Amino acid sequence: MKRSTPMDRNIGAKVQYYRNQLNLTQKELAARLQVSGCDLSEVMVAQIEIGYRAVSVFEIDKLAEVLHVDYNALFAQD
Repeated sequence: MKRSTPMDRNIGAKVQYYRNQLNLTQKELAARLQVSGCDLSEVMVAQIEIGYRAVSVFEIDKLAEVLHVDYNALFAQD
């Protein structure tokens, strides 16, 4: 049985979806992440959303916190 990876689960697309639901720009999301102790820049957020950059467990936790979603919402399969 093949395990799915974060890329398979489209975490970046989910981050973009939830960011848009909050009417946040990538820059605003990055600023909120930085305030919460996660040092991601606007460019890094963009790279996550397009699937170019891998995301650590810590970053996923902070993204879920800042986006006000359950951690599992970012891992749900499409």
